[in-house]
Amino acid sequence: MAGAINLTEVDFEQIRENLISYLKSTNKYTDYDFDGSNLNVILSLISYQAQMNSYNVNMVANESFLSTSSIRKNTVSNARMIGYTPISTTSAISYLDFEVELNEAGNLDEIYPGGLPQYLEIQPGNYFVASSQRTQFKFNVIDSQAASLNEEGVASFGNVPVYEGDYLNIKFIKDGTNYNQRFVIPNAGIDTTTLRITVQEDPNISTAVPFIQANNLVDLTPESKSFWVEEVEENYYELTFGDGIFGQKLVDGAIIHVNYVVSSGSEANGIRGASSFVYNGKVLDYFGGQVPRKPNVTSASISEGGTELENVSSIKFRAPKSYAAQKRCVTSSDYDAIIRDIYPAVEDIYVYGGEELEIPEYGRVYIVIKPKSGDYVSNATKKVIKDQLENYRVASIDLILQDPDVLYIETESTVYYNSQITKKDTSAIVASVKTSLSDFAESSIVSRFGGTVRYSRIVGAIDDADNSISRNITTLRMRKNMGIAQNTLASYEVCFENPIETDTNTYSVYSTGFRFTDDEEIYYFEDDPIERGVIRLFHFDTYNEKIIDNKNFGTVDYIKGEIMLGENAPFSIASTVVDNSIVEVRSYPVDVGQDIKATKSVYLKFDVAKSDVGAIIETGATGS
Repeated sequence: MAGAINLTEVDFEQIRENLISYLKSTNKYTDYDFDGSNLNVILSLISYQAQMNSYNVNMVANESFLSTSSIRKNTVSNARMIGYTPISTTSAISYLDFEVELNEAGNLDEIYPGGLPQYLEIQPGNYFVASSQRTQFKFNVIDSQAASLNEEGVASFGNVPVYEGDYLNIKFIKDGTNYNQRFVIPNAGIDTTTLRITVQEDPNISTAVPFIQANNLVDLTPESKSFWVEEVEENYYELTFGDGIFGQKLVDGAIIHVNYVVSSGSEANGIRGASSFVYNGKVLDYFGGQVPRKPNVTSASISEGGTELENVSSIKFRAPKSYAAQKRCVTSSDYDAIIRDIYPAVEDIYVYGGEELEIPEYGRVYIVIKPKSGDYVSNATKKVIKDQLENYRVASIDLILQDPDVLYIETESTVYYNSQITKKDTSAIVASVKTSLSDFAESSIVSRFGGTVRYSRIVGAIDDADNSISRNITTLRMRKNMGIAQNTLASYEVCFENPIETDTNTYSVYSTGFRFTDDEEIYYFEDDPIERGVIRLFHFDTYNEKIIDNKNFGTVDYIKGEIMLGENAPFSIASTVVDNSIVEVRSYPVDVGQDIKATKSVYLKFDVAKSDVGAIIETGATGS
C-alpha cells in the first residue's frame, strides 16, 4: 500500500523529496535512480508547478485582507469594505486678498457712463500664476467670487482660496439602457476635494443643479442631491449617484458636468508673499462684461496643504482607525483620524483634554497639528479644519487649535576616518554623514510629539555612514525659533523643556543676530559664563571684539530650561538676521550623552541642515 503524499509542504526541494518518497513506497521504483534519470526532470516540473500553485494561493489569501495586502487596487478594495476612501492627491492652497480698481486710469466715467455696476465677479477656471524658486504654478479659483464696489470704484476680495493645479472639466450623459455604465474621470492626480458637480436633468434647459459629496447615509433622503467618489484602477476616480432611496436617482439623458483640479501635490507648498501671485484671467462686472482691469494682490498666505496620493502603508494604517472613529469625535484617536481626512497634509497630531492642564478646563479639547510642510498651520487653514470638525464633535465640546511647540535638535560632530580604505575626500565623508543623519531624522524614532532623540543612536548613525569612519565626537544642541513682533514693545519667553548645561567654561545659551528699532547695529545675547542665570546683550565692533551692552538683558533657569527676556524692560526689535522675523536661540543639554525628550505639545524635529559636521583624517591610521 503506497503512503500518502504530504500536502503541507511549499518548498520546492521538499515537494520533490515527498514525490520521490511516494514513488518509492509503491514498490515499483525500489531501486530506481531518480537523480540520474529522465523521470527526475518530470518530478522537478511537477514540484515547480506545485510550488507556484502554493505561492499563488498564499498571495491570493494575503490580498484578500487589508492587513496583508500589498497591491494597491486590492488594498483600496479592502479599505472600501469598511467605508474608507484613500486620500487623493491634494492641492496646495493659498488664501488671497486682492483688489480691482476700476478708476485706476482715471477714466471711470468713460467706462461706466451710466453708473457703477453693483459688483464684480471672478468665475471658476480663472487662475493666478504663482512663482517659486524652481518653477511656476497655476492657482485656480474653483468657486465663483463676488465683491461689491465702493464709491471710488474699488472691489475688495478677501480670503479667497485658490488651489494649485490644472483646472479641467468633463461631461457624462446618463444612459438608462447601459446597465454597466460607469462615470470614471480619466485623470490621475485629481484632488477630490475640488470636485464640483452639477447635473442638467433636461438637456433642453440650461439650468444645472449642484450635487454635494455624501459622507454618510444618515441624513440622505430620496431627494438628496448627492454623489460618492471612489478610487478605481490606474488611480482614477469613479463617481456614483443615488438609487432613489439613498440620494436622488439620475434620470435618463441627464448631463453630468464635472469640474476638478489635477494637482502637483506637495511641489507647490511654501510659496509666500503677495508679489508671487499674478492674476491671469477675466474679471466680469454685474452686466456680464469683462472689466479692463487686473486684480492687485495685497496679501497672500503661504501655500500649504499639498500632498501626494496616499500610499498603501498609510491606507492599511489609517483605514481601521477611520472605521473605529465612526464619523464622530469622542476619543483623541477619533480626532486624529478625522482631522487627517479633513487635512491630509498632517505629519503628526497631538490631542489632549482641558482636564489635563495644571488648571483644568473641562469641556475643551486642544488640538496641536504639525503639517508636513513648515512648522505651523495658517490661521485660515485652522478655521477650515475647525469649521469642518463641527460636523463630528460631540455635544458642547469647545475645540481649540494650537501651534506645535517645535524643539529643533542639531549636532556638532567631528568625524575621524581612515583615508587608506576609502576614495572619498573630507567633503564626501561629510555628505555621507549628513545623508545618514537625514535617514535617521526621517525614521519613526524622532520628529513627533512625545518623541525622544537618543544620543547613542545618533553616534551610531554617524559611525555607520561609511566603513572608513573610525570614531566621532558629537555634541547635541537644542534650538528654539523665537518669533518676534516687529517694531513692538514686547518681552519673550523661550522654553527648551530640557535642562541646560552649566558645567562649562563658556556660554550655554546663545542667539542669532537682530536689530532694535531705530538702531542699525546687530545685537546678540548669551548667558554669562561667570554669573550664571543672567542673560547679557552684546555686539561686535569693527575689530570683531565683543562689546557687552547690557549685563541684565534677561534670565535663564537651567533646570527648567526657561529663558526670560525683557520681563521687566520690554524691548522693540525691528528686524532679524534670520529670515521670517526669527531669532534662533540655541542651548546645550545637561550632558553630552543626554537624551533629549519631548513632552505633550512639544514636537521634536531633528534638523540636519543646520547641524555642524566636520571630517578629519585619523592620524596614525593603518590599512586594517
